[in-house]
Amino acid sequence: MARSVETHLVQSVPLPDGAESPVSAYVNGAERTEGNGIAVRDGRVWFEEPLRVPHPTSFGGKMMLTFGIGVYGDVKGDQLDLAFQRGGQAQWLTDIPLKPHAHPEG
Repeated sequence: MARSVETHLVQSVPLPDGAESPVSAYVNGAERTEGNGIAVRDGRVWFEEPLRVPHPTSFGGKMMLTFGIGVYGDVKGDQLDLAFQRGGQAQWLTDIPLKPHAHPEG
């Protein structure tokens, strides 16, 4: 018996403290820059296309996959890395956790 997994999306993530332009986001290794896939405003990085939140796989789900029983939906999600300047120095954050959250649109 297969089980279905609901996909959650993230439209933005907080910008790290002290981060300065230029900001680049790498979604699954593909670069997105300000004006070309992302916007930086209100202390957040906003994505033109929402990111998929990885779904934690329970012990039972892992066992089902081990025995070849499917789990429907997007279990893996997207991976996000950010590159930015801070104090004139290049900075990187890798494998940023994506979590669904409520935030004002705008």
